[in-house]
Amino acid sequence: MGLEKSSLVVADETSKNLLGFVAPWKNPQGRILRPSEFIASRRFTIVYLVVVWAYIVLIDEAPEGDLFYNLRILSEQVARMDPNELTANPLIFLLSLFISPFAHWDTVHAMYVTAGIMFFLQSFEAHNNWKSAAKIFIGTSALTSLLMAIFYNVGFTINPDIELFSYVMGRSFRGGSIGMFGALGALAYHAKKPQFPLILVFLFEVWNYNNYGTDAAISIGHASSTIIGWITWRWWNQKGEMYDESE
Repeated sequence: MGLEKSSLVVADETSKNLLGFVAPWKNPQGRILRPSEFIASRRFTIVYLVVVWAYIVLIDEAPEGDLFYNLRILSEQVARMDPNELTANPLIFLLSLFISPFAHWDTVHAMYVTAGIMFFLQSFEAHNNWKSAAKIFIGTSALTSLLMAIFYNVGFTINPDIELFSYVMGRSFRGGSIGMFGALGALAYHAKKPQFPLILVFLFEVWNYNNYGTDAAISIGHASSTIIGWITWRWWNQKGEMYDESE
């Protein structure tokens, strides 16, 4: 029995690297996938990217009178996370938590997130399955956005003169970058050295902020989502290991 278990572990062993990255055309063990296997192993990633680019091409810049113009107007009202809606219109706010990750500001932003998705989300899905990928991506995006909205609402109420608080309360957010960084954090669990991806995110955000003037609020959101993704997936797997041992 022990030998059988040992053989199974060797067969399923993953060739780990510093980021836990898996090439899109391979499985975690390094075997090249057939097209049907690729589709089966990256279902959520594929669906997400199809929805994102369908939105960009058909809806995002639909002119007045176009078939998709009404959807564009509706998405501008719902498919964005506005921290003011947390108290002013909580139902719309909660709905936006699950819709905004699929609606990007423009083509450039969608391209940036797509590149990250092809590294981090699809790698995480390859290590696990489409359900786990969907839960991590949407879950970290929603939870991080909710926590950030609470933080900025409270901060703005206490001291509206702080520029960061007033800036965030004067704008809205949308796109999949928060979920993308959440997937990166969860992927760190599968990395050879889990601390390396987390340090990399911190250094990237510092560099991005200093060299390109990225909003501090966005960098805080990315870093927070990365940590939430890592903690959540680490806890989930440790919980599963404890459950297996108890059986």
